[in-house]
Amino acid sequence: MHFSNLQDKVVLITGAGSGLGRSVAIKLAALGAKIILIARTERELNEVKEIITKKNGKAEYYICDIRNREEIKNTVKNIFNKFKRVDILVNNAGIWTDEHLEENDSSLRKNVLETNSLGHINFTYELLPYFKKRNEGFIFNVISTSGVGDVPAGNNALWKSHGASKWAMTGFTKALREELINTKIKVTGFHPGGFDSMLYEKAGRVNPHNQPWMMKTDDVADIVVFVLTRPKDVLMEKIIVTKIAQ
Repeated sequence: MHFSNLQDKVVLITGAGSGLGRSVAIKLAALGAKIILIARTERELNEVKEIITKKNGKAEYYICDIRNREEIKNTVKNIFNKFKRVDILVNNAGIWTDEHLEENDSSLRKNVLETNSLGHINFTYELLPYFKKRNEGFIFNVISTSGVGDVPAGNNALWKSHGASKWAMTGFTKALREELINTKIKVTGFHPGGFDSMLYEKAGRVNPHNQPWMMKTDDVADIVVFVLTRPKDVLMEKIIVTKIAQ
């Protein structure tokens, strides 16, 4: 089987302190990639870095709130000062909100849009000139089935703000792919259904784990790794992943 060799490739992952980002980081490091871990919580980042380095992997972390554009700019500058390049950007950071949670805190609507949409867009724009200059790179956007119309989760009736943040990323991903169609820069939209991570617990949602509709985070991470390791001339533009009925 032909695949893209990740040995010494520099992979930047947002939301890398827990959940899908953490799992993907550990798996990619095992394949020889140099992992740049991005999140807001240093304790979580340090824990992931230790897991990777104890297995002889390579990782470094940077504390960054992707809602803050200046933090993004400074973080990217520091990354290039040390690593000199980035080969793959995994826009993975995300938060959950829904109609029930917003009844007590309407600021969640602004927060979810700044985190799930604008933060990723700004991070992409910081790296895009570099990718264009090299005519090479991979922008992998973790979105959601809430950002597609192919499955029932795309209805979003009970989590409209969250759905809007995901549809925004779907639109951005499609437009970016069209802009770069004549380049060697890959752009993928990844749309998983719900899986068991820290997303719902951190949001304060009732029953945040072990629900029958949840996929396993490691299983979803395996699919991400599969896509990122396809041959350089193969692009998987849009992937939808859901759990089958039990």
